[in-house]
Amino acid sequence: MYNNKKVTVVIVAAGKGTRMGSDTPKQYMTIAGKTILETTIYKFQKSNEVDEIVLVVNKEEVNYVKDYIAIDYKKIKHVVSGGASRTESVYEGIKTVGEDCDILLIHDGVRPFVSYNLINTCIKNACIFKACVPVLDVVDTIKKVGDDGFVDETLNRSYLKAVQTPQAFNFEIIRDCYIMAVTEDADFTDDASLVEYYGHKVKAVEGLPRNIKITTPLDLQIAEIISNIY
Repeated sequence: MYNNKKVTVVIVAAGKGTRMGSDTPKQYMTIAGKTILETTIYKFQKSNEVDEIVLVVNKEEVNYVKDYIAIDYKKIKHVVSGGASRTESVYEGIKTVGEDCDILLIHDGVRPFVSYNLINTCIKNACIFKACVPVLDVVDTIKKVGDDGFVDETLNRSYLKAVQTPQAFNFEIIRDCYIMAVTEDADFTDDASLVEYYGHKVKAVEGLPRNIKITTPLDLQIAEIISNIY
């Protein structure tokens, strides 16, 4: 609960993890003796501001997650199977959220190093601005490359940001936007993009460098290093 507002988080962990090059989906790989998904869940379980957790996983893994992971976390209210795309997967999670929810967080299941402070910051700003996303400065020079393989343009990186999760929203806004997106069969790579598309402004707040998304074998090695520091 945050200022008498009920807060729910949908943790999306329905990916296959093909870029990891392993038969084991990346969310079930371990760092420091715990699965990546459990490490992620733990942060929201221990957050004083988060009331409920919804997990979205692959259909084949629902029973495993219920029996061997969710049972250890009292805030987990639902474990549901994802859809064919990220947009559909998030929507499956949103459908289980009660009408009494005020603020909804959406978080990648493979970002296990989110901090309590970042969770709190996103919730606080969602209460004020209705939609909030954590971002980091882009440190590399970014070039736009055409279909012919040649550079079309070098973009001004001072206006570019790398986006993280959790992304936080007024529940009615994010629910209604997802209903429209699924109805129109539209797909988005992140939740803020969807909200922007339907005409809402999104507040950007400072993200967290260690809040990496574990996608590749190199990310997994970096995660092991981070886990020994924090």
